[in-house]
Amino acid sequence: MADEISPSLLYLWDKRTLYIGPLFEPLNLSQGAATLLVSLDKPISFKMKDDEESTECYSLLLPAGLTVSIDTGDAIIANCNLDPLGADFSGVTSLMQDKKGKISYNLSQYGDFKHVYTAMLEQQLESEPAYELLEDLLEKRFSQFYPNHAIDSRVAKVVDKIKLNFDDNQSVDDLASFVNLSVPRLVQIFKKQTGVPMRRYRLWHRLYVTAVRMGNGSSLTEAALIAGFTDSAHFSHTFKSMLGMSASTMLLQPNSIKIVAQK
Repeated sequence: MADEISPSLLYLWDKRTLYIGPLFEPLNLSQGAATLLVSLDKPISFKMKDDEESTECYSLLLPAGLTVSIDTGDAIIANCNLDPLGADFSGVTSLMQDKKGKISYNLSQYGDFKHVYTAMLEQQLESEPAYELLEDLLEKRFSQFYPNHAIDSRVAKVVDKIKLNFDDNQSVDDLASFVNLSVPRLVQIFKKQTGVPMRRYRLWHRLYVTAVRMGNGSSLTEAALIAGFTDSAHFSHTFKSMLGMSASTMLLQPNSIKIVAQK
């Protein structure tokens, strides 16, 4: 299957991102967002810090903020970064059959996910039809199995404000004042809702903005500066930390990559 994959796809939407293709190297990452990883052809494995042995599977669900090592070998994978407010993660958790620590693995509806992701890759779908398929898969098709997921409107407002002012290091005090909360209370509920501190979420969103700018033709350096990184080295370090591989490995891969940004 790997010989047929050209190019890989990187979809960038405001609510989610999705990469479909090979990863080329093992990942050692500290999650910036909750992530669903599905292999489309071969088994993959994961290992947490204190594990002596790796666990093999075809799909795994990672919460935000988790440190984990993943080896996908030469498998073709779909790596979906889920919505920041936790609705996707809450729902998909109910579809996972096994659990180890904070990691859930083995989707009960694996065949459905594999079919949708494979169709996106083989048809090289553009942004809108790809997102319609993904939205159906994550929000509608199995919603009867999903628990209720409460979203704190104050956290949602802070997330929107960070997105709108991605290049501005707004203070936690200003963000707390914006939603009429004390700083400790905002810090608490933001971490509970998103799984990561505000600073880490801001960096995660800047990675997204950088990739969108690159997809629209900007150089990596120019895009990183526009997104609010101090320089390309700051961007590269953040990318490696959160995604587990270098930006050059992901964006300059040998079989090429097609970046599809939301319009």
